[in-house]
Amino acid sequence: MKKLILIFLVFNFVGCTNNKYQEKISNSVRQKFQSKLKPLNKPNYYKIMGRIPTGSELELGRQLFSDTILSRNNDVSCATCHLSNHGFADGNTLNVGTMGKGGPNGDNVGHNFDTGKLSVDRSLGDDGMGFVGQHHMFRNSLSTINVVYRAAQGDDEGLFHDGRFGSIQFQVLLPIHTSEEMCGTNPLPIPAKHKNPFMEMGPIFKSPVKLTHAHSFNAVTGADTGKFNAQPIVVKGVPARRPNGSISVPTRNECLAIAIAKLRLIPKYQKMFKEVYNTSEITDKHLSMALSSFVMTHVSDNSPYDKFVRGENSLSLKQLRGLAMFFTPLGQKVTIDKEVISGTGCIGCHGPPHFGGNSYASLGVRSDHRSPLSRPVSTVSSRGGFFNRPRVQRGLVPTCHIKDVTVSGNYAPDIGRANGSFNEDDCFKFRVPPLRNVIETYPYFHHGTETAVGSTTKSLHQRSLQALKNVLLYHLRGPISIKNYARSNYLKPFFDEFYQTDLLIPYYKQQFTRDAVDVKKVFPMKISDSELNDLLEFVSYGLWDKQAVRNGSLGNDISHPEKVLSGFRPSITRDNGNQLELPSSARAP
Repeated sequence: MKKLILIFLVFNFVGCTNNKYQEKISNSVRQKFQSKLKPLNKPNYYKIMGRIPTGSELELGRQLFSDTILSRNNDVSCATCHLSNHGFADGNTLNVGTMGKGGPNGDNVGHNFDTGKLSVDRSLGDDGMGFVGQHHMFRNSLSTINVVYRAAQGDDEGLFHDGRFGSIQFQVLLPIHTSEEMCGTNPLPIPAKHKNPFMEMGPIFKSPVKLTHAHSFNAVTGADTGKFNAQPIVVKGVPARRPNGSISVPTRNECLAIAIAKLRLIPKYQKMFKEVYNTSEITDKHLSMALSSFVMTHVSDNSPYDKFVRGENSLSLKQLRGLAMFFTPLGQKVTIDKEVISGTGCIGCHGPPHFGGNSYASLGVRSDHRSPLSRPVSTVSSRGGFFNRPRVQRGLVPTCHIKDVTVSGNYAPDIGRANGSFNEDDCFKFRVPPLRNVIETYPYFHHGTETAVGSTTKSLHQRSLQALKNVLLYHLRGPISIKNYARSNYLKPFFDEFYQTDLLIPYYKQQFTRDAVDVKKVFPMKISDSELNDLLEFVSYGLWDKQAVRNGSLGNDISHPEKVLSGFRPSITRDNGNQLELPSSARAP
């Protein structure tokens, strides 16, 4: 008994000593970086939306976000690319939208990070009627967490990896009518075999649908012309064949109208839209308001870092040392309780309180060859492909590629920010990603190419950690001129141990720091394994708000619903979904 008491006293003493030491280091770090420890303010919904969403509106948005009824083939939802158990990203390098297969369904998706069925195995599938999917997504899915801080009403830039479109109300509708996402590239059912479900006055288009969020298209072929914000249009249905005789593939407008027409068939949606917006007619404007309201409550603001800023001793000793490295300029030193710590200058691009998300840089990272944006036909021609059409407001996409220099065979690096800014200086730049909850958003980089190659662990959590460590090491290595390297190491050919460097992206286009330093002297930066682990600990866990995937900023539930109002399963993927299917509540008795 005396031995037990003695052991208890010893452990209690050690615990008190450790707590006092941690408090001492916390105070020291807080004092050193006081001017940089910025709190994250609550979103200003009045400024962004002109109102504060009601609880009913947010629940409507939650239902719609996970309802496959918004996709033409009834097989994917917004949540397919924005899953709660992946930090509202999706766990795939390049995801597959409609006509994809794999991933969780409504019954087995987890609510927290790395729980339940995971979406790491999405691949191309078919539409249930013989048409095989052809396209992956353009880029790796960005998390919706804290997107509210990048959104602005009426703004034309700020979102996506390249900064195109800033209005979240505009952006939330884009996936519904984008062929690679929820619209599809498959034609309407062949008339000889099936009736056209989208015909005028047919089972879905009981009445015309007027769209204010419209695009222009060729009236003869149905081809998209790439022009946004066209005049409002009325869609009465989708003909089985176009005037030129070709079988119809629904246009962007038609896909959005199909989603609206299907929602109008559902009594529960009719009732809820009426309750929220006091309207008897569901429109694209109301759909946009509901979805954007919900997405903008995905906020991470209660991480250990946030608690530390509020005065709590919430960061571990490793995280405190990692914070000191993160906040200290590259090449400089800081002393914390007699311990000299090397600065890594992360704060230069990932500054608090958002820790990134509002600027762009090129790290020379390779693109995924499967992306439509990494093919010469989409990037070299200034008038070819969806992203490179001329826009009246901005002009032509700049020439970023040089034949036989930045193009190799059927591959050319994604030009990134230049697609949004139309500025040649932005070639190959991508959004500096926000690091809040970054541990949940594996894989990394704009095409998700950092997947922790060589890792055999089946744990998403551990793969995320290893991939994040590789990302940190890639940053610390800095820019590399392959020609200069070859001159000084002619017996040792360059080998990219991270499998990320794109040899086609010019060396002079790369930007690894904004600190005023001699790049040749500071890179590659060497730090010890313990320092690397400290930095990783702060980035991965110090900035992690675990409740950000369950609780919205307005006290609303943002987790994956068990049921949705259409009667479809609230699925991530439905391998048997097809465009002939009607939700149960809309089927004839």
